[in-house]
Amino acid sequence: MYVKDEFSDQNINITMPVIIGYPILDKYLREKLVGEIISKENSEGKKSNYAQILDVSIEKSELEEFDLKVNLNLQTLTSLFKNKQVKIFFHAALQLDRELQHISLKDYEVDGKTNNWFADQLLETVVNRWMYDKLKKKMNFNLMPHIEEKVSSLNEKLENKLEAKEGVHLIGSLDKLEVSNLKAGEHELWISVTVSGTGIVELEKLEL
Repeated sequence: MYVKDEFSDQNINITMPVIIGYPILDKYLREKLVGEIISKENSEGKKSNYAQILDVSIEKSELEEFDLKVNLNLQTLTSLFKNKQVKIFFHAALQLDRELQHISLKDYEVDGKTNNWFADQLLETVVNRWMYDKLKKKMNFNLMPHIEEKVSSLNEKLENKLEAKEGVHLIGSLDKLEVSNLKAGEHELWISVTVSGTGIVELEKLEL
């Protein structure tokens, strides 16, 4: 396309914030975790059930070195502490590898408060290991395949003029689209997306 060739030096480099509200993450985690049994297997392969997840929510961690806090409402299943509802708080620090476009769990800390020392120690020990294994899998995202797919799709649309609104079209090509930063806000998770490429805006209609 002649327009693309003629304006190929018109570089675009912008960073846009994308926000994901914690209620959206709450819904996602509830679908994944509510009803799940927290258990532990001994050396002989015998499994012991310790608690069942009743509810889960997420918020910004108040601990400086962590990003998010996952709040778990549990019901105990052990013979000694049966049908007792307790709360467990899982603080998570996230890590973004910008080169690989990969988000992972960097560090964590579990805090259990049941007002019963023995129950706290038992749950904190079991849940600590269980939650780390579980969330390490759930909070391990390889973004590159999704980004490459989106760039390819957007470039196809930009090549044939992408209509932003009536009479206004975008023409160009994206060279790179990447997640450049990750931050936990008070009410939502902030993700910075950096876009670079070439492009122009073409007006096909003028209104007085």
